[in-house]
Amino acid sequence: MLDMTTFLVCPSCRGALAPETAALMCRACARRYPIREGVPQFDLPRDVAHGEGNGEAGETAAGGSRDQRRSYWDHGWEARFQNDHAFLNELRTRTAWQAYLEGEIVNLAGHRHVSVVEASRDQIRGKVLLDIGCGAGTSGAMFGYLGARYIGIDHSSYAASYTLRHLRAVEADGFTVQGNADSLPIRDESIDVVYSNGVLHHTPNFSTAMDEAYRVLKPGGKAIIALYATWSTAFGLVRGLGALRGNLTRSDMDRWMGEASEGAWRTGGRLNLWTQTFSKAQLRRATSDYQINGLAIRKNGHPIGEFPWLGRRLMKFGTVRKLDRALEPLLGSMLVMSFSKRAGVH
Repeated sequence: MLDMTTFLVCPSCRGALAPETAALMCRACARRYPIREGVPQFDLPRDVAHGEGNGEAGETAAGGSRDQRRSYWDHGWEARFQNDHAFLNELRTRTAWQAYLEGEIVNLAGHRHVSVVEASRDQIRGKVLLDIGCGAGTSGAMFGYLGARYIGIDHSSYAASYTLRHLRAVEADGFTVQGNADSLPIRDESIDVVYSNGVLHHTPNFSTAMDEAYRVLKPGGKAIIALYATWSTAFGLVRGLGALRGNLTRSDMDRWMGEASEGAWRTGGRLNLWTQTFSKAQLRRATSDYQINGLAIRKNGHPIGEFPWLGRRLMKFGTVRKLDRALEPLLGSMLVMSFSKRAGVH
């Protein structure tokens, strides 16, 4: 079984952690990280009244404060688990999850999804897999069910707790933590597979998050990271609408991209504070200083199916589905990047 203290370190100083009653304590800097419902909390808001909290509440240049972003995703996931993701509450045994996952794996394979292509069963079985942005926990349950030794991290405590529940239901080996992609509480070169799907484009410090993913990856280990694609039908339309609404400067468009995306998580007037998109050239530049092998980048998604209002209706026709598949490498909404860290690199 995975031992937390073998993999976890203080995100502030990377010191070793010692278990206490309902907490982890850094042996080097004495910071204390509470454990709630089995989930260590590494990036909480500062709470002067209660004397706890270890996150950074300061403002960032474009993405708002960590507290604001954390609130958006935490409240958003809480709402989604009560609405469109409520069906997951019924999956409480390995048998129930097996019935769901076997069908879901077939469905994902049909869509050439990153979780069954780059992160296939053969790629992850028996490997220590870090899922940056574990979200609803369905991928965590699937990876655990397929034999991965799973570590999930999410900025939302709510998401991390749900993912842990799902892991236990499928009787998988692993644990989850609440934390930030910019300062992973993970030991250097301890992870076989770093996986992140649709998450790192929501951090204002993308290069830092990428450096962190590279840092924790073992030499010979594999990184699998999926991000929003700039040159796509979906985000071309979002940017076009933003320009029509008068968002003509880069800062205005950056703000618009946040406000116009991720509406499914919006609660109580809260807005998404940061969404960016990438080109293949940007991803090649982002990894140019790393010692890696086998860099591959492909597009995934439904250029027609994701078209607002009409997309799903049009996809009922076989000819449109064929055209959608043909356009995917050009106009899909996701870029799936994978590479291996060169062996012998430290």
